[in-house]
Amino acid sequence: MKKYIFSALAVAAALPVAAQYNQSISVDGKYVPEVFRLDRINSFPKQVKFTLDNTPLSYDGKSVPAGFAPRLLPLPATGWRDSRDFSDSRGYLELGAGSWLNSTLSAGYRFIDSKSTTFGVRLQHNSTSLWKPEVSFWTNNKMYRYDESLGIYASHDFEEKGRLQGAIDWHIGNFNYYGFCPVWDDFTNIPMPDAPTQTLNDISARFTWQSPDKLDAVTWYAGAGVRYFGYRSMYSVLHMPTEELKLSRASGGRETDINIVGNVNFPTSSKSAIGIDVNADVLIYPHPELDGGYCPRQPDNYGMVTLTPYYSFSRNRLLVRVGADIDLAFNAGEEGDRYSFLHIAPDIKLDYLAGPVSFYLHALGGSRLNTLAANYERDYYQTPYIGNSRPVYTPLDGSLGVTFGPFSGFSAGADFAFRISRGEYLGGWYQQRINYYKYSAFGLPDFIFSENEKRFLTYNYNQDKTCNLHGFSIGARVSYDLGRIIKIEAKGNYQPQNGTKGYFNGYDRPRWTANISAETNPWSTLKFKLAYDYRGVRNIYTMANYNGGLISDADVLIGKRLPDITYLNFGASYGITSNFNVWVQADNILNRHDELLPGLPQQGVRIAAGFGVTF
Repeated sequence: MKKYIFSALAVAAALPVAAQYNQSISVDGKYVPEVFRLDRINSFPKQVKFTLDNTPLSYDGKSVPAGFAPRLLPLPATGWRDSRDFSDSRGYLELGAGSWLNSTLSAGYRFIDSKSTTFGVRLQHNSTSLWKPEVSFWTNNKMYRYDESLGIYASHDFEEKGRLQGAIDWHIGNFNYYGFCPVWDDFTNIPMPDAPTQTLNDISARFTWQSPDKLDAVTWYAGAGVRYFGYRSMYSVLHMPTEELKLSRASGGRETDINIVGNVNFPTSSKSAIGIDVNADVLIYPHPELDGGYCPRQPDNYGMVTLTPYYSFSRNRLLVRVGADIDLAFNAGEEGDRYSFLHIAPDIKLDYLAGPVSFYLHALGGSRLNTLAANYERDYYQTPYIGNSRPVYTPLDGSLGVTFGPFSGFSAGADFAFRISRGEYLGGWYQQRINYYKYSAFGLPDFIFSENEKRFLTYNYNQDKTCNLHGFSIGARVSYDLGRIIKIEAKGNYQPQNGTKGYFNGYDRPRWTANISAETNPWSTLKFKLAYDYRGVRNIYTMANYNGGLISDADVLIGKRLPDITYLNFGASYGITSNFNVWVQADNILNRHDELLPGLPQQGVRIAAGFGVTF
């Protein structure tokens, strides 16, 4: 098994790196799961994420399902462009602040740092508190959001017996639904309450054991972890107010995920092996306590076991892995509509390395758990409960691609992907839901519904509604690297979207996505970077029905057009010494206030500056 060892700690000689870490870890990856996040790109505060994105690794049969982070849990970089540099320094401190009182603070220290043992702590703070969105003349809500994270990590090599590693992380978030404006502006005599507030707690612990890598020997991996993710409150509008707005408030959703992963790999020759990956999750949901009004139903406790037997081999430049993803579900989904006990999907990868040109063909699939923690990665302001725990089933997630280079600093690649998803969730509507009476008729496409039909539609903004999707994606990337002189990278995707036809790429389902960046180092201590990000032709979907109308109880999928997201960002940093640097950044230079999701406008131009120290 090929082992990747990362030693990381924040360094301030490049762009601001707000959440570096310093540790030595072994990462064994199966493949890269896609995480679609609609958090602000390159802004304070950043969404805190307790899992490190998997690195694409050689799948020589010793891989591990990465559904619940089978390794230490570092915090992400939150500086400009989310760049992360690595340093051998044992400690770091990074501080930055800017307009609207956006601020970030990162700190960490590795107390033990030997060849066989590491032990350290890390701290992350992100906040904003002064920006006032122009939601309504009658509201005076300011966006505030505070994210605090604290973690400890450790690892130890037991000579030839293996490596033990573990981490404990706690993230607490406190924020308000700053787009709150629930009544028509015509009702000027109605008092406007402050935006509802929310608190989330995200606590995780994981311990893993990796056997030594030995040529032509049985290797294995085992890990166990637990993660608690919960919200304080769930809000819902009770009725149209006559004197004062009434909100119901129930306990928010809370879940505990107990996870066990493992892998055993048996070499059958010097170039082939058989093995099996195992991943098991048990999800526990307490019943909420009613605090007046609407009380959402929490799902039943459930579990799922995934077995992935495989055979892998290599022949000259060809790498092959042939396996199957076998999912066994227990009690998942709503009562009377349980997720089937057995689901099977392919787990096949073929890679051909022809020198500077490479080809790959992957046919994957399987079941993806629908959890509060997973949905949080897609929408920070998600509905704070889950009514349906039914997993999302993907019978096929295929991709075909080619890469070229590098040739004298130039490299390029192209890929085609096709995916079928059964039961994809329609999230991103919670702010719209608590603004129900202001936005209940949010403008349906006239070519789909007549004005007469619209009057009978009732919209469902719950996050337990799903649809089946199928669609393709075409992507390309190109880069040119002249070292310190200039580095340019551009990548883009075309993913047609139209209701149930589409390639899921976030709740906003953009048809076009693009990222272009250029950076230069005029000299070693000075760095500039310019970046452009685009998500175009965005539509978000939900379910409605004609109750009492033209077609009784007929569910229809309806969409709302969202404005394109366009970011232009610039950053610069200067290393005064090898251990001290200063930086400045300007985000959203075009001053776009478009909605990320319904009812969630974004800040305009933001200027920030800060410094970093390593020691």
